[in-house]
Amino acid sequence: MRMELDKSLRKKTAKYGSLLKAYRTEGSKGVFWYSSGIVIMFLGLILGAVMAIFDIYVGMMFFGILVGAGAIFYLIGKIIRGKMVENYMEYYQEETGYSVEELQEADKELMSQNAVMIGGQSWKKVVFIVTDHYFLSIWPTKSCYLRKLNDIVAAFYSDEIPGNDGYLHNLFVITQQDTKMVGKMNKFTGKKYRGFENKVLTDLPDCPKTCAEALAEIQKRAPHIITCQKIAVNGKAYNLLSMDRWEEDWIEILEK
Repeated sequence: MRMELDKSLRKKTAKYGSLLKAYRTEGSKGVFWYSSGIVIMFLGLILGAVMAIFDIYVGMMFFGILVGAGAIFYLIGKIIRGKMVENYMEYYQEETGYSVEELQEADKELMSQNAVMIGGQSWKKVVFIVTDHYFLSIWPTKSCYLRKLNDIVAAFYSDEIPGNDGYLHNLFVITQQDTKMVGKMNKFTGKKYRGFENKVLTDLPDCPKTCAEALAEIQKRAPHIITCQKIAVNGKAYNLLSMDRWEEDWIEILEK
């Protein structure tokens, strides 16, 4: 369903003047240290107060040790997070291969009123953003996945993605850059694959609907994109998540 960014992200976007920069603070390494520090300090306050009821000195010791440790964790998180925010453009350049100018253009489109933001009703957060020329998918451990629509050769929902917990289901994206790289061997199928999976959606009941909405918006703007996992080209069948010859198969698919 269409929705807006949550309040925290809207504030960060307004503060930085950049949605990409705001997303860089989400799910970063610094968040673990930052959040852990706050929790440890809170525990120090509670445990210190409880222990002080029985022994004031023991209570002060608990308070001092835990609050001190929490403060250190907090400061480490702030430093890490600050560096990630400061170097956000270099991160996205390395992650996408796009120039500063291209990333700035993407940022403008992502923050424009024409950007379509789609999220799962059960998760109540934006999962995908589709603009005239760009596609963004949240990536909690790294901030977000950004690609030009012209770079995407296939984007499809699949419930046949092998994983440790059986078969997963989410959105899979394959770009021109992916097709030119050596395929990775899937340990479950023994076949080659490469691409991006939005693993956030895996446990959400409305995953198929959310993916379908995003794919519909993508197709409007980029009808060249393949939106099926299993296709046939000149009578030859291909499974885009499970190939024997990854690079060679994609050359055959794209040239015919």
